[in-house]
Amino acid sequence: MNLADKVIIQLGDLEDILGITRVLEGTLKQDFVYGPRSFEENVRYSCLKSMTHQNERIYVAKEIGDVVGFAWFMNHPPNNGTAILEMFAVRKDKQKRGIGTRLITEASDLFVESQRALGCNLRTLHLTTNVSNGAAQTIYGRAGYRPAGEIKGFVGEGNIEVVMIKKVSSESAPEE
Repeated sequence: MNLADKVIIQLGDLEDILGITRVLEGTLKQDFVYGPRSFEENVRYSCLKSMTHQNERIYVAKEIGDVVGFAWFMNHPPNNGTAILEMFAVRKDKQKRGIGTRLITEASDLFVESQRALGCNLRTLHLTTNVSNGAAQTIYGRAGYRPAGEIKGFVGEGNIEVVMIKKVSSESAPEE
C-alpha cells in the first residue's frame, strides 16, 4: 500500500484551516501575503469565506488526521456551466507520492456532485497553471484536465499560464 492509499479525501471544515495554512507555508504562501493582515489571518479569512459559501468547496487530503493537501473550487453563477479549481497544493514533504493525483481526481468529482445537488449544470472545470510547471500539468492531466490554451501576462508581466479544462458533462449549453 502506498502513501496515497492511506490518505482520506474529505470536505474541509474550520478545524482544517491550520493544516491548510501549513500546506500553504511551503507551497503558495505568496498568494496570501497582501494587505495589512498577516499571512495566517489572510488564509483564515479566505478559507472561512469559502467554507460558508454554497458555491465554493475546499477539500482536504488527510493522513492520520493531518492535512497534507487541499483543493479549492469556485462556482459563481452565472458561469455558463464552468467552474474553476482556484487553488491546489500538497505539502512539500508529501509530494511525488500520488497524493496530488488522487486529491485532484476525487475532489473534482466531489465538487461536481455538490454543485449538481444545488441544481447547477456544470459541464467543465477549468484551472490555470504556469507554463513552466510541468509537474502540475502532469498531475492535472492524470485527473482528466486537458490543455486548452495559454494566457500571456495573466498573473504578471512575462508570465504565461496554461488553461486546462476537464469535461464533466456531455450536455450542451442551454439555448438563449
